[in-house]
Amino acid sequence: MDNIFEKFPMLKDSTEEIYDCRENCFMKLYKGTDVSDFESYVALLENDGFTLLQKREIDGNLFASMKKDVQVNILFTPCNGETRVTASENDQTPNLNKTECDGNCTTTFYGFENDQALIDCGMCLLIQCRDYSFFVVDSGHYFQFNDNDRIHKFMRERTPEGQKIVINGWFITHAHTDHISKLIDFLKYNTDDVVIEGFYQNLLSSSYDIKIDNHEELEMAEKLFKILHEYPAPVYKLHTGMRFYIRNLAFDVLGTHEDIYPEKITDYNDSSAILMVEAEDSKIFIPGDAAVAASVRLEERFTDALKCDVVQVSHHGHTGLSKNLYEKLMADTAVFPVTRIFYDDDMGKREANRRIAEIATHNLVTGDGTVCVPMPYNKETVYTLPDETFEDFGKIERLWKYTYSDERKEELFQLFLKNGGDAEKMLIPTSKFGWIEPK
Repeated sequence: MDNIFEKFPMLKDSTEEIYDCRENCFMKLYKGTDVSDFESYVALLENDGFTLLQKREIDGNLFASMKKDVQVNILFTPCNGETRVTASENDQTPNLNKTECDGNCTTTFYGFENDQALIDCGMCLLIQCRDYSFFVVDSGHYFQFNDNDRIHKFMRERTPEGQKIVINGWFITHAHTDHISKLIDFLKYNTDDVVIEGFYQNLLSSSYDIKIDNHEELEMAEKLFKILHEYPAPVYKLHTGMRFYIRNLAFDVLGTHEDIYPEKITDYNDSSAILMVEAEDSKIFIPGDAAVAASVRLEERFTDALKCDVVQVSHHGHTGLSKNLYEKLMADTAVFPVTRIFYDDDMGKREANRRIAEIATHNLVTGDGTVCVPMPYNKETVYTLPDETFEDFGKIERLWKYTYSDERKEELFQLFLKNGGDAEKMLIPTSKFGWIEPK
């Protein structure tokens, strides 16, 4: 594969050392380049028999994907004169051509209400397409014990009777346990009436030297890598600059961990792959848990490409993307995948979240119920489904060693009821906040 990099019309001393991405995908970073270098390299590969799969410009950044015996992706970013070239012998490339999708289902974005009775993190998003199929993002934490069943039930209820649930793509932003655990369970327990057409990712290699104190995180990630390798569905590799299509959705890949090189990733959240989804002429920004380093890259590279209607707030509204980036996004609806407790008590402490609240018409918390945004986007049609889960304060105190006043617990329980929660379907607090069985 070295000869692919040697073909680039630069002096060898102008390149950084090779970066080993996951799955035998390698990258070199070339500094001090310009548009003519990008064009020369594309032409050189075409003359060498490579097929041009895609060539595009996004906010002045140039991207090309080419294939012969290896897959080559080229990204030129004029803000810093850098060109990144990835090459892989076994990359599976998503569909790069626009697709048609017929059907009478209203395309709808959902910020799924993970069961946050025991833990405040976890994230699952879904987009249902015109033909009733689903694009799914992440899943949930292993402490959200039944969420693989709840995700399945959610899709089953929205799939025509007699038809299998079709997941047209499952996107994995990064391999933290609160994003992948319930995907692992779903693949083990919930696929009898499900067709999964493919997985989408650019996951950080397990060989990457990053300090993670919780070895459980690494073990869970390795388990997922093994499952994806063995599962009978393609696993597509995403690269920044790529535009791909599924049904009536178009996706711009705006970031992956490859963009941070040669800087060292010190926060695993910055390994999140970042998508802008276009649905019915409206845009949804999905950054996963992208944090400071990813935010810097996005701000450097993009302007108009960042404008959107809906944003999934990064890292559940904890430390994530910057205030400046949210100002570029200018989203009218912000979806926080977090509990109401942490939204009220913690979110206002962060400058970026305060700025989101000023910009957005809707600041919605998935802990209050699944957020529903029909497409094309209209702020008047955004709504939230009834609240399905409620915090188990006794277990939270035993697990995490913190609790709340009885007044705060009562306030949250009344909010749960106000949001359509049905106390009889679950364990509910008594006036003394013990627990009783449902009727």
